[in-house]
Formats: sequence, structure tokens, C-alpha cells
Amino acid sequence: MDRSRLDELVPLVDPAELPRVLSRQRALRIGIPAHVIDRRLSAGKWRRVLPRTYLTVETLTWADRLVAATEFAGAGALLSGAAVLHDEILRIRRPTTVLVLVPVRRRLRSTGWVQVRPTRRLPDAELLPGPPRAPIARAVADHALTLQRLDDVRAIVAEALRRRLSTVDEIGAELEAGPRNGSALLREVVGEIGGAWSAPEALAARLLRRAGVPPFEQDARIDLPAGGHHVADFLWPERRAILEIDSAEYHLGPAEWAATMDRHLALETLGYSVAHRPPSAIRQHPERFVREITAWLNARAVAVA
Repeated sequence: MDRSRLDELVPLVDPAELPRVLSRQRALRIGIPAHVIDRRLSAGKWRRVLPRTYLTVETLTWADRLVAATEFAGAGALLSGAAVLHDEILRIRRPTTVLVLVPVRRRLRSTGWVQVRPTRRLPDAELLPGPPRAPIARAVADHALTLQRLDDVRAIVAEALRRRLSTVDEIGAELEAGPRNGSALLREVVGEIGGAWSAPEALAARLLRRAGVPPFEQDARIDLPAGGHHVADFLWPERRAILEIDSAEYHLGPAEWAATMDRHLALETLGYSVAHRPPSAIRQHPERFVREITAWLNARAVAVA
């Protein structure tokens, strides 16, 4: 019998252990000869999804695409940008192009739906299941370079901070170490957001500072009499005034809303005046928002005098 035919009849790898996606190099490494790879491709049992990268099942899923991108890019390659954020931050749409970071000396060109970015600052991969990926701070910084709207960059940074997937310092460090070309929007956001945990908070802080309202603290901790603490979005200690930017997006159910009301009562009991404004009031009517907050703060100055 022809030896090549025998190779097809005798399984070289347990089908249950065969990866859904693998590179030619990996296939050779696990013991599948080159002529068997080629025959499976020509027979339609496998198909190429990227150069030297094969799908061994019928359907190419999103997860398969991510694996294929790193298999194609080779050892040390990391997913970054929107490909990482889509899995971690729900407001990021699934990208049509997958960004992979590779060591700067690797000679590899972008192809198809994979964008290859050589870098001298290849970070350590996150310790997560699935294909290797860059830390969230790096993914945010890389994705921000592709965006054209300031609000889009604000939203991504804010969501990463709100969900405690990264910190301002970590994103700022990536910003300072990364390329300056294309980073203007991220620089503006990191500069304005301070400790704010949402894009509406960042915009509110910017509007209030420009209007010359009295100095305020952001993300200020206030200890509660029954134990625990509250982190106020904006605090004017001398005026015993707290401004909260509340969005239904962040109060997803009755339990969360009830907890917000309980904290409000506890703060009022301590002598604070607590004002709540929705993001729509800031985005749609910024001048009115500033007028209302200014008038409220003036009233507080009289009340605590």
C-alpha cells in the first residue's frame, strides 16, 4: 500500500485533541507530516483561513479567528486593541480587523483581517484562558490610536476604569511609553478624566472647571455612620455638597437603585446635600447643567454659612 495512503488511514492525532485552528508549524510539531497537511487541504477536510494557518472544522467562529491570528503571527504574539476589548468591555463592537502585537524584529506583514504591529514594548500576556492577549491598559491605548472621536475614547477609558479592568495610572503609563502620533485624543482624556469613572463624569468635570465653579474633589471617600463608605463623584467639602452622575446603565436593577437611595439618605443624615444628574443633562444641555450646578452651589454656600 502507498505510504501516503497509509498515513491517511492511520490517525496521527486523536481527533478529539486536534485543535480547531493550527498553524503549519504547529501541525508539524505535533506529528502531522507535510504531505498529510497538504492532502487534507486539497480534499477540503481542512481549509486555509490565513497564510500557513488552517481550520480543521467546518465553521470559523469569532474565537477561532482570535486563535488563528496569534497562530499566524507566531510565538510571542499577543492580541490587542478592539479584539481584546470586545471580550472584556461590552460596548466595544466586534472588530473586522484583529490587531496582533509581535516582536519588532519579526518580519511579518499584515494580511486579510489580521493587522500585525511590530513593537519594542511587547508586554507580558494576561493570564487568561484562550489565545495570548495584552493587558487591558495596552489594549485601550492601542485601540484609542484608531479612533477619531473624543467621546469614543472617553467611553472606552471610562468603561475600563468603571469595571476596574485597569487604572488611570496604567493607561497613562501606556500613553507615555507609546507613540505620540495619533495619541492626542487619549492624552486629552487621561488629562481630563483624573479619577472619574465614567465618560459623563469626565465631561462634567471639564465643564465645571471651565465655568470656574469652586474647587471640587472627585471620587471622594465619605465614611458612613452605619459602617462602610461612599465614593462621591463630586464633593465640595466646605459646602457639604455632593454631585452624583447617575445613569440607568449603571443601575441595572431594583436592588442597585435601592442601594443608591439608601446611600443618599445616609449622606443627607450626615448633613450633605446630594444632587443627582443624568448623563443626558450633561451631554444634551451642557450650559443649563453648569447654570443649575452653579445655582445649587451658591445656595449651599448660604445654607452652611
